[in-house]
Amino acid sequence: MKRNAFFQLVHKSDGMYLKSYPAVDGGQPLQIEDILSYLEKKKYDMVTLDTIKAFIKKASEAKNAEVKISVNNQLPEKEYAMIVMDEKRQYATIRLYPNSSEGARLTNEEILDLLQQKGITYGILQKNIDMMLKARLYCTNVLIAKATMPVHGTDAVITYHFNIDKTNKPEVGKDGHVDFHKLDMIEPVTEGQLLATLQPADYGVPGTDVTGNPIYPKKVVVKKLRYGKNIHVSEDGLNMYSDVSGNVTCVDDMVFVSNCYEVPADVGPSTGDIEYDGSVNIKGNVLTGYTVNVTGDIYVNGAVEGSTLIAGGKIVLNRGIKGMGKGVMKAGGDVISNFIESSSVYSGGKIITDALLHSDVTAKGTIEVNGKRGLIVGGSVRSTVKIEAKTLGSTMGTQTQLEVGSDPNVVDRYHEIERTMESLGEEKEKLEQNIALLKKRFKSVGSLEQEKLVSLKTDMMRVEEIDAEMERLTEEYEKLDEELGNTQGNGKIVVTDIAYSGVKLTISNITNHLHSEVQHSAFVREGADIRIKGI
Repeated sequence: MKRNAFFQLVHKSDGMYLKSYPAVDGGQPLQIEDILSYLEKKKYDMVTLDTIKAFIKKASEAKNAEVKISVNNQLPEKEYAMIVMDEKRQYATIRLYPNSSEGARLTNEEILDLLQQKGITYGILQKNIDMMLKARLYCTNVLIAKATMPVHGTDAVITYHFNIDKTNKPEVGKDGHVDFHKLDMIEPVTEGQLLATLQPADYGVPGTDVTGNPIYPKKVVVKKLRYGKNIHVSEDGLNMYSDVSGNVTCVDDMVFVSNCYEVPADVGPSTGDIEYDGSVNIKGNVLTGYTVNVTGDIYVNGAVEGSTLIAGGKIVLNRGIKGMGKGVMKAGGDVISNFIESSSVYSGGKIITDALLHSDVTAKGTIEVNGKRGLIVGGSVRSTVKIEAKTLGSTMGTQTQLEVGSDPNVVDRYHEIERTMESLGEEKEKLEQNIALLKKRFKSVGSLEQEKLVSLKTDMMRVEEIDAEMERLTEEYEKLDEELGNTQGNGKIVVTDIAYSGVKLTISNITNHLHSEVQHSAFVREGADIRIKGI
């Protein structure tokens, strides 16, 4: 067993001596500091440094060297223990020095008392004490107490299940063309979608130092899911969900969901086309050539140029649309606009505006043009129920068409079927002529070339397809015809100021052209005529 060299006070008749014991199995030699500190503790102040040096030199040359340090025989010295605790109180060591030749040894209980006096009460290593006493490990640091170190925790982590870093860069094609209509700006979200998950902070487990006091683990970053409206979290606070379909953003770890996406400026090169599941509030203008397509409502604070607006809900334009023949608006709900000019507009609800200028406008509900101007000039204006305006047409006799009393969608489909059936009839007639020629040739010759035989079979199959399609369209046509017949007498056109010549009025398929001015009147259908009634 490895042992350090040590020394012992020896009582003799002529005084006190220091005796050395050699190291074993590679242990450390005698240390001058050990001897000096021990003698100082035991009040052997008269021993000189030269004497100690001479003793260490003799100990290195002989196994049991001795040197006289006092002419007087002193009282016996008990085993002496030096206990040291580190600054952080994470461990304590004991260094044992031998008893004098006539002194007593320390007991286990006495060592425990010494530890108690030092305030060391936790993590005492009894096995090390037993081993030290049994093996007489002198002049050797022995670990006698050890702290339980804390288990350090981990920071809280939030994982976002959506892209929190939108690029806002245009799409670049393979040919290097930059498409400013396709910008990655909106992060869509659906109702019930998982937005974020929280892995809570692990605070760790405190340890205990050798004096019995806690050793706290390192501080960890504590987080919680932070969110605004239209969001809820699970009962345990670990999962965040969206309550609505819309768009999601994250600002300083705060998640926001809105079913109304706000565009702070113009819809144009800086935004690209906007396609969004929800409503959009545009603070600026919508520039020519750009499209806004949403499932909710569209609000535009600025002007709309030759662009396309498609909304599942309503469309509200604060300053109107000047479409330049390119503007398109399609709304599942109402359309409310300051004015509508040179545009194509469809509303599943009503249309309210101050002026309709040279536009193709259709509404399932009423069309109300009763603002400051209240003007309908040029184009085609159709409503299932009612059209009302201050002024119809112009002094220049501008061609202006108004139609009420039938669902425009039904009318359009009705005429579309008429055109389709006419086209299919013409196609069938040509096919039957070709079939008749090929059959006549087959009878006269008794055979046909492979190419003509394939053509005959193809034409005959196409005729069967046309017959089936004509049968389906005829059934739909008859239902629409019945529906249009049931709307006769419905619909009204009201002019609160003046209607000029050049205005064409259609009410439930009955048409009338104005050849002179009419003021303050309502146009309604009575029987097969359109009547003018004062208001």
